[in-house]
Amino acid sequence: MPLWSAPAEVRIPPVLALDTVLAGLRPDTERMSGLDDPIVSADAQLGHAAHGDGEAERVGDPRGEASPDLRQEGSTAEVEGSASLTVSAVARVWLARGRGQTGPWARTTRERYDRVIRQHLDGSTDGTMVAIGDLTLPELTVDIVADWSAANERVLARTTASLALLTLRQVCRFAVRRGWMSVNPVGLLEPSEKPRWRPGRVAVLEGDDLARVLDHAGAYRSLFELLAYSGLRIGECLGLTWADVGFDDGLLHVHRQLTRWREHGPLKTEAGRREVELAPAMVRLLRDEWLASPFKGPDDFVFTALTGRGRDYRHVGHNFRVAVRRSGVRADGRLSLHSLRHGYASLLIGTGLDVVYVSRQLGHANPNVTLGVYAHVIARREHAERAKAALEASHEAMTLARVARR
Repeated sequence: MPLWSAPAEVRIPPVLALDTVLAGLRPDTERMSGLDDPIVSADAQLGHAAHGDGEAERVGDPRGEASPDLRQEGSTAEVEGSASLTVSAVARVWLARGRGQTGPWARTTRERYDRVIRQHLDGSTDGTMVAIGDLTLPELTVDIVADWSAANERVLARTTASLALLTLRQVCRFAVRRGWMSVNPVGLLEPSEKPRWRPGRVAVLEGDDLARVLDHAGAYRSLFELLAYSGLRIGECLGLTWADVGFDDGLLHVHRQLTRWREHGPLKTEAGRREVELAPAMVRLLRDEWLASPFKGPDDFVFTALTGRGRDYRHVGHNFRVAVRRSGVRADGRLSLHSLRHGYASLLIGTGLDVVYVSRQLGHANPNVTLGVYAHVIARREHAERAKAALEASHEAMTLARVARR
């Protein structure tokens, strides 16, 4: 067993409620110093932490006033009694707080963090190591974090190892903010000790390759074709109802998306709320879909399962990969549903349309996002012909000079 193995602790099951988690902490956490009201219990302080900084909670304060915040962020003072807090206990309080830099987490974000905590903090990828969640905060050194992250890299996918380290960093940041740790050990890691992950390049799917994939799409053909010629994200497309389709004006009204639970939810960003202009061919495609669908009400989904529910995006992605495999199409990059969106954007940019217009059609937060993602396409459109002309002129001049010398 490694030298940094933690002493035996009572493990906190991940499904317990916050008050149960707090009740399981050691008795010496019930008195902390350095506060405006020194008799406020740890339960009250942890409860305050779980509710966030912007809320004044009347918990544990004998005067009936809002409990003071524990520490201002950046404080280096460690609260008395926090030495017995385990990483898992702090992670549970952080998870219950449920807030990030931009506000409360989305449901999917919370579930993702919860899964990481259960699998990679409460558990261990290396059977020779004690789970890092069992360590108390003083035991969590930068060397231990480095060893833990390296073990994750050896066993887990690079993206999963990166997410595990990110989660631990956020948990430790929360502990530093509350004064339970003096420094975040994850922030002391060397660059070489962090998982290196970059997303693979997504290929563009258009032209003959697109036609071949659509020929093998079966019942998903109309959905894939609309994605390719509207630039919608998959959640936006699956969230469309017939009320969102303008058959007369040729517009798609995008104002929500379908979540993983197959119910309507907010868009990725407010900029995603937009009206997408459709080619007449897409209007005809949607009209044919409406005529053939048994679910024609304004609130019915455009693309439905047999029961009328929205389609599961995971099934859609699976069937797209099947269509690509059967078509035999190969590309320099990863072919995914997002390849259809990239093909749409490349087509608009290639025709010389203003980047602001393209950005609005795609639902980007601002044109800079479009410029960043499609800079290579824009550069090719604006400079390729001039570059080829200049190179051709230079080559002709060189050839004439060589002939003249003869």
